[in-house]
Amino acid sequence: MTAPPRALLLTDVVDSTRLSHALGDEAMARVWTEHDRAARDLLRAWRGREIEKTDGLLALFETVADAVGFATGYHRALAALAVPLKARVGIHAGPMTLRETDAADADLGAKRVEVDGLVKPITARVMATALGGQTLLTGDAREALGATALRMLSHGHWRLKGVPEPLELFEIGEAGAPFTPPADDEKAWRVVRQRDLWLPVRDVRHSLPAERDGFVGRSEPLQVLARKLEEGARLVSVLGMGGTGKTRFVTRFASSRLGDYAGGIWFCDLSAARTVDGILFAVAQGLDVPLGKSDPVEQLAQAIAGRGRCLVVLDNFEQVARHAEETLGHWLDGAPQAQFIVTTREVLGIVGEETLALAPLNRDDGVALFLRRAEAARRGFAPDETDLRAVAELVRVLDGLPLAIELAAARVRVMAPHALLERMNRRFDVLMSRSGRRDRQATLRAAFDWSWELLSDPEKAALAQLSVFEGGFTLASAEAVVRIDAEAHAPATVDLLQWLIDKSFVREVADERFDLLESVREYAAEHLRTEGRFPGSGPAAADAAFQSHWRYFAGLDDRAATASRCIEANNLVLACRRAAAAGDVHHAVGCLQGAWAALRLTGPLRVCSQLADMVADLPGQSDGERARVHWVIGGSLDGLGQVDDARRHIAAGLALAIDPRDGITRARLLFLLGMRQTTDGQLDAAERSLSEALDLAVALGTPTLQAYVLNGLGRLMDHQSRLVEARAHYDAALALARDTGERRLEGGVLGNLGGLHHDLGRLNDARSHYERALTLARDVGDRRWEGNARCNLGLLYLDELRADAAAREFDAALLIARETGHMRLTYTVICNIGLCLMAQDRDGEAAVRLQEAIDAAVESGDLRSEAQFSGYLAVALARLGRMGDARNALKQGERLLMELSDSLSLALLLCNRAEVETLGGRPQEARAAIDHASRLAHELNAGPNSELGRRLAKVDVVV
Repeated sequence: MTAPPRALLLTDVVDSTRLSHALGDEAMARVWTEHDRAARDLLRAWRGREIEKTDGLLALFETVADAVGFATGYHRALAALAVPLKARVGIHAGPMTLRETDAADADLGAKRVEVDGLVKPITARVMATALGGQTLLTGDAREALGATALRMLSHGHWRLKGVPEPLELFEIGEAGAPFTPPADDEKAWRVVRQRDLWLPVRDVRHSLPAERDGFVGRSEPLQVLARKLEEGARLVSVLGMGGTGKTRFVTRFASSRLGDYAGGIWFCDLSAARTVDGILFAVAQGLDVPLGKSDPVEQLAQAIAGRGRCLVVLDNFEQVARHAEETLGHWLDGAPQAQFIVTTREVLGIVGEETLALAPLNRDDGVALFLRRAEAARRGFAPDETDLRAVAELVRVLDGLPLAIELAAARVRVMAPHALLERMNRRFDVLMSRSGRRDRQATLRAAFDWSWELLSDPEKAALAQLSVFEGGFTLASAEAVVRIDAEAHAPATVDLLQWLIDKSFVREVADERFDLLESVREYAAEHLRTEGRFPGSGPAAADAAFQSHWRYFAGLDDRAATASRCIEANNLVLACRRAAAAGDVHHAVGCLQGAWAALRLTGPLRVCSQLADMVADLPGQSDGERARVHWVIGGSLDGLGQVDDARRHIAAGLALAIDPRDGITRARLLFLLGMRQTTDGQLDAAERSLSEALDLAVALGTPTLQAYVLNGLGRLMDHQSRLVEARAHYDAALALARDTGERRLEGGVLGNLGGLHHDLGRLNDARSHYERALTLARDVGDRRWEGNARCNLGLLYLDELRADAAAREFDAALLIARETGHMRLTYTVICNIGLCLMAQDRDGEAAVRLQEAIDAAVESGDLRSEAQFSGYLAVALARLGRMGDARNALKQGERLLMELSDSLSLALLLCNRAEVETLGGRPQEARAAIDHASRLAHELNAGPNSELGRRLAKVDVVV
């Protein structure tokens, strides 16, 4: 019988350095003495052998069961120390070699035994992944353990830095163990297997296009590219001719490396760029960064630098290579943690560039690619020997170019490989130069031309007209655009679409949604614009297709514009620009409204503001249309924090929306005004505006708008601590949202209700509401309310003393806020980050963040937030010994809150004053502040479990 593998165990006491600073060296020495005594007593009890001792312990056990027994007792022993400690523990079982140290060396202090083999670094990685109080086992250790009475939970597979393959990690422990998935970091991250890839589970932001079919070959160049980046290359240019598959290659590489880049992977398509402005527009889109009025090159450098360790893929750079130094060169200098991959047909020639020439597919990979695509095109495709020889020759004739191979493979539905070969050979013969050199780009063009020529005239017309879409289309939108001016029996659009799918020109990317490869779209668009290519081609036909496109999207209502996570946003923006450029006022306004419905959820708000400015300049608008444009401009500017301009446009819109037919627009403007007044602290005016908006919405029979206004009224009541009324409004809004299927609004209301539960100390109820709100926001693609939900969860984690978890939520929310352009969310998150830093005793950093939040709130005219943030800043300043500045901040906050009649916020700020005065050695002033806050709590009926009640109890103990 084979002996069971021995187990190696490694521990580490968490936060020992911080504790040492807090206690001092002498006291910490006593703590370590107690720790070592308890650990060594347990080692004897569980037959362990100490190998090494630092802040933790490396120990060897004959069985995994003994190692687990030690770990369980170790956690209990540390919790029972005079100064309780927490440690993380990792256990691995596997082959190892023990190397005894020479006795003379041991007498000089060397370890008596060394452990050699992979088991030691694996154990170290597993231990480093664990949370405080947690014991993690590898799959090998779990298997060797066998049955156990302890609780066991798999935390899935993890990729550990330096370990070749992912390992499944299990947590084991008693009831008090965390049983929480460890957090990802740069040395360990959770992965999940999808097809033949281990992909990170963590929520890594990226803008990579989806891989919609299997990837074939390229194993060696993928490894080469990985080595270049791992060895420190900042810029790698992937070189190859058109059709070599450069884009697919780098997309595949990036998809498999998401876990290596905490700052995300950002795909920027430069295929349409021809100038520096084109580069900047494409990169801003890929990074999802709204460009402002400052230098856009520098703005993008800062955006990239702000994402830390990230990978930026710049696709199709060759046509703008002459601008590489002034754009990419600047970003290399300005974002030292970022790495860049460029696809290009020529070397860029800038400092720091490394190159990887991507050759065409070799014969075997080319054949494999053809067969896989042919099998997808024709179910049951079973080539015989003749077919296989023909396929191999096709690959050779097509120079191993992936795109040409795929187009050819799709034709197996209509002809056998040998027939394809015969046809292709005749066509490629004419592409040979006089010297016998084959023009590779011409070969690729021939592949497109050949496929195009297989289409009937109606198919050509349909494909050309479909090129006007950006970001895909549905059957309904295709039917609205495609017009075949042919004989009376012209095919229906649905038939044409099906035929184009069969011939691989159109891809089905989801149920009832389709798109074109970008290269196909550009190729088809060229044919649409050129006169005489087929019946109905030429500039007039292109204009007609553009017009059909913008008219269709002008007719979408808000629900259609935001369906499927705002999937039509690109089409709406493009349609609005085209309609505005053509001077079609009515449809430009309709497209603008649809674009606003989508972009207010996804951002960037700056794009919608720019669109609205373009439409606002168009002559011939009715008063109602001008009011709708002012509504969009006012809403987008309000979100961007340009509040003075926002107020001006809201007022202008209300002055125009006086016709009863413009009732919905007026109600929307009143709602927007009421929310602005709520933030401004004009609470009576806000109640009048929102009440009028609600009356209009009821009279117009628009339950969705009613629900939004009721939610706004709930927020207004919440600001005034009128919690019963706030709850009633929120409940009414929630009922309407659910009745009308408005999942976005349902999530928003749940978030607000969660806030009420949170204020009342009902943390479990608050958590369930926040988590449901986050799920709904992500489902519908509402990034702003996703940011709100993450903020709320972060604050809940702070209440639970889980600062690290809170920090993760705040960081994610700040990224969303900045990328969408929502100013209020931005400074709210920055304030919360300041609170998190205070919870971690990093008061200097907290003060900087809180002042940043105050400055932004002042700029946005948000008096209530300015006052609240001032109270938090005061505590941070007092902890730093800056008592004068702290009292000035409190004075400013109290003045504002009294002007706003916000008793709840004032009471909370008085708790801050009590803490500040205590730190300043003025106990009488501290007691007076507590007494005042207690009186306000009584007036507000704030019980002991409310936020105010909990805060009072906390400061009362301190004072």
